[in-house]
Amino acid sequence: MLGAEEGGLELRDRSGKWLPVAPPPGALVINVGDMLQRLTNHVLPSTSHRVVNPSPERRGYSRYSMPFFLHLRPDFIIDALPQCVSEDKPRRDPPISAHDYLIERLAEIGLIGK
Repeated sequence: MLGAEEGGLELRDRSGKWLPVAPPPGALVINVGDMLQRLTNHVLPSTSHRVVNPSPERRGYSRYSMPFFLHLRPDFIIDALPQCVSEDKPRRDPPISAHDYLIERLAEIGLIGK
């Protein structure tokens, strides 16, 4: 079995509504992080997500997940990939080092002081 098949994972759509994630059996759910979103000029969007408690009838079933975070080298410059920039989709963000971007994001979400 590749991944957890118990429900609970939800993602927030653009309107702010929380939607349950129901992948087909054997599928792997991958959330694109903020750095990859920036690297792809927002072609691959990062998604706000959460896990909710199971319904009473599913509380006896285990739900497994394995978060895996990958961080770019601190000196790597995050700049939109050329194939993700076009006349119709101009570059949205200026280049920034992976370290500076991480610090910026951690401050934005309140995990470190500004």
